[in-house]
Amino acid sequence: MATLLERAIHRMRPPGSSHLRTFTSLTAASQGEAVLSMLSLVVLVRLAGTDRSGQLIFVQALSSVWFLLLDPRIEDAAQRYVPIEQQRSGQGSALFVCLLWWDVAIGVLASGVGLLMVLAAWLLGLATGDLTLMLALSLVSGGAAASTGAAGAAFALAGRLRDLGRVRLRCAVLSFGLSLGGLLAGGPPAYLAGQCAAAIVTAVVLGMLSLRTISAHIGPAVTRGRLPAGLIAFTLKASAGTSVAAASESGVLTLAGFLGGPSLVTILKIASAPGRFYTSLISPITSMLYPRLAQAAAAGEPALIRRDVMRATLMLTAAGAMALAVVVPVAGDALGLVYGAPYVQAGQTAGLLLGVACVKGGASWSKVLPLAMGRPVWRIAYLTAEGVLLLGLLLIADRVAPDAVRTSLTFGWGALALAVLGTGFWITWLQRLTKVGGR
Repeated sequence: MATLLERAIHRMRPPGSSHLRTFTSLTAASQGEAVLSMLSLVVLVRLAGTDRSGQLIFVQALSSVWFLLLDPRIEDAAQRYVPIEQQRSGQGSALFVCLLWWDVAIGVLASGVGLLMVLAAWLLGLATGDLTLMLALSLVSGGAAASTGAAGAAFALAGRLRDLGRVRLRCAVLSFGLSLGGLLAGGPPAYLAGQCAAAIVTAVVLGMLSLRTISAHIGPAVTRGRLPAGLIAFTLKASAGTSVAAASESGVLTLAGFLGGPSLVTILKIASAPGRFYTSLISPITSMLYPRLAQAAAAGEPALIRRDVMRATLMLTAAGAMALAVVVPVAGDALGLVYGAPYVQAGQTAGLLLGVACVKGGASWSKVLPLAMGRPVWRIAYLTAEGVLLLGLLLIADRVAPDAVRTSLTFGWGALALAVLGTGFWITWLQRLTKVGGR
């Protein structure tokens, strides 16, 4: 027993100072974004009310699902193929510029198609003018944000993720200020207009900085970039998993809007806030793990992969347990204080959804390990099954529970059980996945 404890403590030793500084910068950015987003939601609910807020959240969820389907997220391909192209022909910068413009073009095209569909719905009388305006603003915001993934890849390629964290935090402050100012000036549509303006500014700033960063790192682009063989297939496989994962929350909120209306959407959105906050806190770990796992896989060293994975699991399990111990006892009172007395009842659901985030956080390495091992299909298959089951759980909860609060609570228990089973799956199959990928 003493030996096992010593091994666990050894695996939980803190990271080096360089990694710690990068983690701190990225965590500050993700936490700042999460806190400001939560504050925006608080003000929105307080000023606009449950029904109006739920309508806006529903619109944002629809827009998110649209871009999850159409935005291929080229950042993974950029991080994989730009160094290869630089080594092969010295034209890594040209390839990055090409990928960045492809990302911008895809975002513009997706926004344009979405706007045409919204316009058609309004002309046919399927959507009110107010709803049409909010959908249009959400689509423009999503299109503007489409290129930020590829732009962020430049900072990773140049080893300047700390700089990316600082830029993201400043842009989050800008978005918060513009959206809040819009809400105070003109209600929910103006709130979305502020977010739209901030998204455009953020895309332009990150795009310009990314071009300067990549040029300073590997030199300017002197020729027109061409897509290497295999890049498109890799991008589709890698981004499919990311899209399916991100679609779970948006899909659940969208279905909640159809089943329970604005009330259920608002309760689920509010109750998931602590879990989203915790997830954003630990999210930089996967970004930092990915290159380590990929290098170990390329070197054919599965033991190093399992060591890093188990070390991360132990650290994140301890962090999750502490988060639950602190938040669960006060969740209801905190939600009531922040959002108003009617939301005290959402505290139990918030505790359950935080539990989901903590349990899944223990295996957060599963987001990048299949990709690092050359097996992205594993992640795609798992996330697809998980997403379908979550939607099924919400359907069942809506049928068996009499109101929105109890529906959200029933859904929370089901989601927690599913998270436990999912984490058990990844830990059980860890050795096989690393052996298969290492061949």
